[in-house]
Amino acid sequence: MKNTLIALLIFAFGFISFAADTRKPTTKPEWKNTRNYKILTPKNYDPKKKYPFILSLHGYTSSGAGQAAFFPLADLAEKHGFIYCFPSGIDRSWNASNACCDWANKNDDSAYLRGLILHAQEKFSIDKKRVYVTGLSNGGFMSYRMAYDHADLVTAIVPFAGVGFKRWPGKPKNPVSVLHVHGTKDNVIKWKGGSIIGRPYPSAQENFKNWRLFNQCDQEVDASKLKIDLARRVRGAETSVTRFTNKTGTVTSELWQVNNGGHVTPPSKDARERIIKWMLSHSK
Repeated sequence: MKNTLIALLIFAFGFISFAADTRKPTTKPEWKNTRNYKILTPKNYDPKKKYPFILSLHGYTSSGAGQAAFFPLADLAEKHGFIYCFPSGIDRSWNASNACCDWANKNDDSAYLRGLILHAQEKFSIDKKRVYVTGLSNGGFMSYRMAYDHADLVTAIVPFAGVGFKRWPGKPKNPVSVLHVHGTKDNVIKWKGGSIIGRPYPSAQENFKNWRLFNQCDQEVDASKLKIDLARRVRGAETSVTRFTNKTGTVTSELWQVNNGGHVTPPSKDARERIIKWMLSHSK
């Protein structure tokens, strides 16, 4: 009888301890800014207001500073009121797809950049319905990767001269508006598609069609009369626009064909502001 009582007491104590343990709140490990990314705000930042957030990603062998030179944001952040960041990838690259550009597949940049967005949302007054990613070349590839992996966070992307997978494993969980900018004479990430060390990537038009279908953008908007003077190195208004929306007009898939434009095509001041306005006009 005594042994039975002791056994019952041990079982009861163990059960109570287990129940107490299950009641303990589980704490998520804090995201660490190990790469020292700087999140920048307008000078008149007011924590009582909600601000859009723009993540701008550099090309292969470049850096956050290089991307800031290619697509400056400080003046537009003051004018239009948004928060932004120019991160730098490890070894000057982003692990975006099998074709570009962390071929050793050693860095999980997708997860890290998601952490950066969530960190920014915790530290600053950011409108969670207005989170945007843009990037050049490898940064353009990474923009597509972020849209695919984190469609719950990302509202819209603006990739320059960078595409996605030749074969996507599926489709994003949510639609993500896309403005794709690509030069027809790009000899690095070719307009007609190609491969990098034997790993294929789609043409700009094939890639655009994929995302138009992902976004269920089957309503073509006539933009044939719209010409944009984007490329400073190409004379005249060289850029033509193809635009599709979904049935409600809330999601856009848009292709800017930079005729005679090369790989690194820094946009003119007017085109840069037009792109920012395009981003900010989209919301979840």
